[in-house]
Amino acid sequence: MKLGFNVDGKDMAVIEIYDDKVPQLAEKIRAALPFSTYLQHGKLTGDLLLMQTKILADWENMFYPEDLAADAEASDLEVSGTVSYYGPRQQISIMYGNDIPPEPLPVSGIGRVIEGAENLEMIGMKTWIEPGMKVWLTLLED
Repeated sequence: MKLGFNVDGKDMAVIEIYDDKVPQLAEKIRAALPFSTYLQHGKLTGDLLLMQTKILADWENMFYPEDLAADAEASDLEVSGTVSYYGPRQQISIMYGNDIPPEPLPVSGIGRVIEGAENLEMIGMKTWIEPGMKVWLTLLED
């Protein structure tokens, strides 16, 4: 499934949701679309954009961000563009850089930014200074 990521009225990226790895989460996301929310920055969690949702779902394809940070450090793994869901807070997140401090809380790896990754750092910097930009997530035709 592909989602349009529109920030303050501008189409900024395309996100691919891993239907095969997170089938239950993908179905809940699909049922909620389209929806708007507001963009926040993860002040303590590195280069991370956060979007509050109304989606309630259990973990699927679970990983720990500290493991991803260690894997990235030990290889050429590109962390930027990773899309996750954190169920306890009902948030979708997008990593826009490779700064991921160790964190012991698990997330669900739900997808990846497949177009527009070059826009993420600029969005992240602006969100750090001015949180609250409006975001629209929409279902794109496959």
